[in-house]
Amino acid sequence: MNKVARNALCPCGSGKKYKHCCGNNVISIHKLVDQEVEQHMHDFIRYAAFEHESFLYQHTKAYINQKERDEDALMIFRFFISVWVMFFKKDMRGMTILDYYLSTIRKHHVRPSVLSILTSWKEAFPSFVQIDHMDGSFAFGTDLVTGETKQIKFLDEHIDYDLEVGQVITGIFVPHGQYTTCFSTFFPMPIVLSNAVTHFVQEHCEQCNNDRQQWIEQYPYIFQQSLSLSLIDTDELSPKHQEVLTILEQKANIDDRSVLDTARIVWRQYCRAKNPNIRKPEVYAAALHYLLIETVLQEEWMSQKQLAEMYGISASTLSKRIDDLYIALEDLDFMLEEQIDELAEALGVDEDWDDWDDDDWDDDDWDDEDIFEVCEDCDEE
Repeated sequence: MNKVARNALCPCGSGKKYKHCCGNNVISIHKLVDQEVEQHMHDFIRYAAFEHESFLYQHTKAYINQKERDEDALMIFRFFISVWVMFFKKDMRGMTILDYYLSTIRKHHVRPSVLSILTSWKEAFPSFVQIDHMDGSFAFGTDLVTGETKQIKFLDEHIDYDLEVGQVITGIFVPHGQYTTCFSTFFPMPIVLSNAVTHFVQEHCEQCNNDRQQWIEQYPYIFQQSLSLSLIDTDELSPKHQEVLTILEQKANIDDRSVLDTARIVWRQYCRAKNPNIRKPEVYAAALHYLLIETVLQEEWMSQKQLAEMYGISASTLSKRIDDLYIALEDLDFMLEEQIDELAEALGVDEDWDDWDDDDWDDDDWDDEDIFEVCEDCDEE
């Protein structure tokens, strides 16, 4: 930023001289704006929870999967869908909670640059972004829905976000001047599922005919399905099962981590379905290697006989295990197809809030004080 004369009007738009405003503050104007915008995020959440409690409760409840019993998953889902309702669900007057919040702001009490950012929140978009590069409190990523490159600025510089290149995050993304930021927080998908999530999101984009508004309307269901998908990888492998992946990484010498991620997903699904009693882990590692050659490493073709020799096993044993893994892969595809079918069926239902069974919900499930507490946990994790 160019040096400002002490007696000139402060560039922040306060109307004061620079020496009596930002020039008399050790905090830069950019940090000051970030802090004020972040404070407005918290204010907006409190405003929604207290001033529009019934509207928020009814419309968030309508998207909850009544079969979900995992408390952590429910808490995360309620928070993110509550935020989605705040931004995108309109009442009978055609107003969102965001519209009402912006109307309550006393413009002469808000810094013009901050007011400009708050107003731009109307351009909010729920999406999935794959991280391409991290630089301190900035992330550069690719929007999996629009294909655009996003420069994401994380407002809290004191948090170590610990994101990896290739990891996918999801949430409500809002403009922040020349950057984009996540409203309040984001949900990080496990790195091992990056390929699966990318495929999942792109399929739904096609179902929406790449229509922005259709995507926004379907996001609660898509987020819920992606949250379920992320839980696929929560089971810990036994040491013997983990040894298979270790041998694969050593023998296959694959540099592309996304390829290994594919093997991990299939292997976990196979272990969950079969719980194999492994006597010779090299057999399963070789079978996984062959599956990768057939599906994603076609340019590095090797015969079953060559692989068997590489891993020190018999070709006939390898052939049997390859067949088992292909069955597991088909089961995984079938599971994802079922999720997509359930989503499509849900989207075809008329949004009649009165059809939902209130008996499935207790008033204790909706607490003004803790409904949004997950935002801090997600940031720290």
